[in-house]
Amino acid sequence: MIQTIFQKSFVRFAIVGSLGFLVDLISMIVLSFWLSPMMARAGAFWFAASSNWLWNRQFTFNTKKKMAIKEIIHQWAHFIFCSALSFIPNWGCYYFLMHFFTPNPQLHLLSLLWPYLAMAPGILIGLFLNYVFSLRWVFATNSNEPLTKVQKRPL
Repeated sequence: MIQTIFQKSFVRFAIVGSLGFLVDLISMIVLSFWLSPMMARAGAFWFAASSNWLWNRQFTFNTKKKMAIKEIIHQWAHFIFCSALSFIPNWGCYYFLMHFFTPNPQLHLLSLLWPYLAMAPGILIGLFLNYVFSLRWVFATNSNEPLTKVQKRPL
């Protein structure tokens, strides 16, 4: 049963996205020492998107095809572009929550955690958009033909 679950590309994509969320969160926390939460959020995107591309390439879509460095960079650029498109509603959701749903200052812990908790809804939106873009364009087997079946990778 577990092996059957891991054969689903969306499940693998979500696992990679969870790891990417940790990269995003840790990057944002570290960058927050020097930058505002909004700027730290923007900077953390680059770390998370690049790590997600690498993990999705290896784990989710099992890219085994030999590619020239130029093709690899091209694929990474496509993924970053799609992630940036998905980041627009992600950022918009974060901006909306940060500016219109400020926690009560008397709830000190929630106020401290709010910049990080407010990331979650936008990340979920980005997950679904990125999956569609990755499946249909970035990791498609042929640029004219959408990827319909992901190769099975032994666990």
